Amino acid sequence: MKKLRYIPLLIATVLCISCEDYLERLPEQEYSEGSVWKVEADFDFALNGLYRQLPGFPSNNFGFANNSEFIYTIFTDDAWDRGGKGAVRNADINFTSSSGVIGNEWSRYNVIRDCNELISRAPNAEFSEEIKEQYVAQARFIRAINYARLNFLFGAVPLVTEPTGPTDFPKRATREAVFDFVRSELDAIAQILPESYSGNEIGKITKGAALAFKARHLMNAIDWHSDTNALYQEAKNATETIINSGVYSLDPGADGYARLFTTASEHGNSKESVLTSNYATGTRVHTYNRGMAAKGAYSGSNKHGCYMGISNGLVEAFQMNNGKDVHDKSSGYDDKNPWLDRDPRLDVTVLRAGESIPKKGGNGVDPTYIFDAHPKITPPGGVKTDDVNKATNPTGYNISKYIAYDVVSSTECHIDYKIMRYAEVLLLRAEALLGGDSDISGAIQLVDQVRNRVGMPSVNDSYGAIADVSEALEVILNERRFEFASEGPQRYFDIRRHRLGETVFADPNVYGIPLGKNRKPNKKVKEGDLNDAVKNICGQKLFNAATYYVWPIPQSAIDLNPSLLENPE
Repeated sequence: MKKLRYIPLLIATVLCISCEDYLERLPEQEYSEGSVWKVEADFDFALNGLYRQLPGFPSNNFGFANNSEFIYTIFTDDAWDRGGKGAVRNADINFTSSSGVIGNEWSRYNVIRDCNELISRAPNAEFSEEIKEQYVAQARFIRAINYARLNFLFGAVPLVTEPTGPTDFPKRATREAVFDFVRSELDAIAQILPESYSGNEIGKITKGAALAFKARHLMNAIDWHSDTNALYQEAKNATETIINSGVYSLDPGADGYARLFTTASEHGNSKESVLTSNYATGTRVHTYNRGMAAKGAYSGSNKHGCYMGISNGLVEAFQMNNGKDVHDKSSGYDDKNPWLDRDPRLDVTVLRAGESIPKKGGNGVDPTYIFDAHPKITPPGGVKTDDVNKATNPTGYNISKYIAYDVVSSTECHIDYKIMRYAEVLLLRAEALLGGDSDISGAIQLVDQVRNRVGMPSVNDSYGAIADVSEALEVILNERRFEFASEGPQRYFDIRRHRLGETVFADPNVYGIPLGKNRKPNKKVKEGDLNDAVKNICGQKLFNAATYYVWPIPQSAIDLNPSLLENPE
């Protein structure tokens, strides 16, 4: 009987999750072509395993951002990560072939390998061809979005679409070839998958997800592709199809926006969710709270590391609720009460001084305490573990999105992650309209939908009449920054594809909360002082264009496969 050379890696993982019967029928982990990959249940188990590898929250024991969508926020001007033993450090945006994050991202080939195995086994499976096509399309999607990310990060990478063995050492395909593969795959997948599901199937990959990721993929190539007009046109077509389907809409109001990052928006309860990475107690959990929640906050049976925080630059970038910049003297900004009358999305994004949160040692509801990270300020019921001078997030602005305190442990979080939201579809379309047709009016109307949802004034009421394409692009990128702040890779995408690194990292310092004159802690400091000279300096972002815009291949991969150094074919 022929033994499968690859299948144990995939099936062993899936069986541990879903099917103990296999372990009884086939002892000692021996799997054969005659016993697996035959019936629908085999593919269902395998596909569930692939869904568990969709991008989302960190799952390592310490809650480090490694191998999560949040790692990309660290590589922008929006956040700082203090790191910990073995953690990625924020200053390391001067990527090298030995940088930990480089190797982590290259490991996407493990997911691709699993996808290839499922896809290759489908023709010989013994169930409905129509159902097989659905399974294969979903696996192709997961493979495609992993190739899209590899293509974006590294450029030319190996393009492997069939199962490989330990002696296979593929060469790199050209950047264009990998890009076109993803482009065509997502097109084909969109023709197979349904627009929506019902019942227990809600949350599966849809036609809308395939088209949304196609639009993102296209727009992520505008800085290097030879035919940007085609990219803009295809992105317009893809997003138009999504919008016209009527399947998705923005969750209304500032409250609807806030709900997106809570369990209240799960299980089909948000029409804004285009694709979600699902978690559930007892099956798939994550450690987001462990790495992100305030040190003094409730953590269940574990504790928090509080490694990552929001930069002062992002906090000050959020507009007043009248649409004006905080640096505008007519904006109404109060440096003694900087949170008053701001864009509602700021309050959803940032845990800041004065907020009440459940305290460590309680039950996740009470007692509570007033958060404040200033070294000289301890509010009533406060704790000193949040002090920026201690082993905690040194910016003093903690992350608020997706933090939930109804957990048994900070390493057993179960809130779902929104991989793609309808708001991104609208803003991708806005940029495609602007880039392809210089359609400023059409682009601004789409931006207004996103702004107006949370009660922010329209673009023209905020910025004045926009008559220039470059001004309109700045508005769109600002809106993407506000809308998706601290959620994942969107800001990183924008800095790279618009080559903004030289500008946003011109001052390498990452600033945190105001401390006092000459940065000496003084409790009388104005909480919203705009003068950088009084703010905590958390560290520096050392920008290197040569490796920031296209990452080097990890040395560990080159050591195993020297052909990666050869010219792409």
